[in-house]
Parts: sequence; C-alpha cells; structure tokens
Amino acid sequence: MSAAFLALWNDYPATLTEEYEVWHTFEHVPERLTTPGMLWARRYADFSKPDNRYFTLYALENLQVLEQPAYLELVRQPTDWSLSMRRHFLNVLRIPGISFTYGGNGVGGGLIAQAYSVGRLQAPAASQTLAKVLEELTRSGRILGFRIVIAEPNQPYEVFEQADVTDPDTLNVIVMVEGTTKSALAATRGFVSEKAQRLLQPELTLRDGLFSLLVNYQGDEFASDRKSLTASEALRSQFSRSPSSEELQIPAQG
Repeated sequence: MSAAFLALWNDYPATLTEEYEVWHTFEHVPERLTTPGMLWARRYADFSKPDNRYFTLYALENLQVLEQPAYLELVRQPTDWSLSMRRHFLNVLRIPGISFTYGGNGVGGGLIAQAYSVGRLQAPAASQTLAKVLEELTRSGRILGFRIVIAEPNQPYEVFEQADVTDPDTLNVIVMVEGTTKSALAATRGFVSEKAQRLLQPELTLRDGLFSLLVNYQGDEFASDRKSLTASEALRSQFSRSPSSEELQIPAQG
C-alpha cells in the first residue's frame, strides 16, 4: 500500500526529446526505484506543447523514504549524464505528499494531473467532497479511478528552486484522474477542473495537465544497486558529451 507519493511536473525542450526520453526512461527513474520503500513509478508526457511537458509519479511507503541515505546519494551524487541533463529543466514543481483518498481500479493510458493551493483549514473537507464527485464519475464509467494527495506547501528541495511559492497557511492538493486514454479523458477534464475549482476554492492553480502514460515501472523489477541499473555505455554514447563547468556546479533532479 502506498501511503505517500512524490509528484513532479517539469517541461523540457522538444529539441532534446530523444535524449531526455532515453535518459529518463533507462537511467533516471530506474535509479530512483533502487531506493528502499519506493514502490513504483509512472512516466507521463504531453508532447503537444512547444516544450515537452512531463509528469512523473513515485509511490512511497512513507515520506521518510525521501530522507534515506540511498535516495539522498542519488540526489547529491548524480551521474555525469544527469549533470548534463539537469540544466535544461523548466517549470519544475516537486510535491511530496500523503495519500488522502482514492477510488477505482486499473492503470489508464491517460491522466489528469492537477495541483492546487488550498486553505489549510478547508482542504481536507473540500477534498473529501471532491472525492465523492470523482467516485460518481468512476461508477458511471467516465473515468477508471482517481487519487487525491495532500501535502505541506513550499517543501525545500536542494536541487531546483521552485517558482511556485504559496501561502504557508495553505496545503497543496493534488488531484489525479485516470482514464483509458488521453483522448477519452479530454471530454471529462473540463468537468473535473470546474468541480475542483468550485469545491476546493483554491488560492492558486499550480498545475492542470492532461498526459499520456509512457512507462509503468514496478519497484520489485529492479535490484538495489544503482550501478547495475544505470543506462549502458552504448545508450550514453549516443548522446556523449562532457558536462561543462557550469553543469558540474548543480546536482541533478531527484
């Protein structure tokens, strides 16, 4: 059972799509899944924008997983390839949070991933009311399922400075809605967004994206040794270049 989640939104230049896809698919995410307590991960993307838009979701046993030495080593001692990739990240939003409620079954090919800044006192009750709406959508067959995650705002992260700074008297509410495909969810997205706005009454909408599933990883598919999981030299050599002195000063994404 996943008691906590790490949700990450980021954009990346479309001119580097091929390299990003290889690096993130075969090195970055599998490395994270060597961390004890990191249960599974899913990669999503929206390639319809000028810059590719990505959403990555990690399931955790608890939030303490992100404080383990194994995870911190990945963040603080990235590979050279990661060092050369991190300088192109755009619009990063990283939210570790607690699973509040969920419903439905299955992993769909499409996902609505929203993040809101909601008043601290109203967030739990409002999220529960929104969940009832999403439960009805599930029962009616319009969506496969949903999950709501609640998190503290403005959590520090030593890699990227996050642009979305919110009121400390708020909570971050993440709303994720699964559908069979991205196109199947497109017709439901407006309804979900309208209900979320009306019920949560957010101070800010931090993210509101519609994504296609790229990869669904299970943590038990990987060994616990990061060195055995990093992308092969053959893959790296397709995009080989030495990191600049500027790149070497900043660690890679966690």
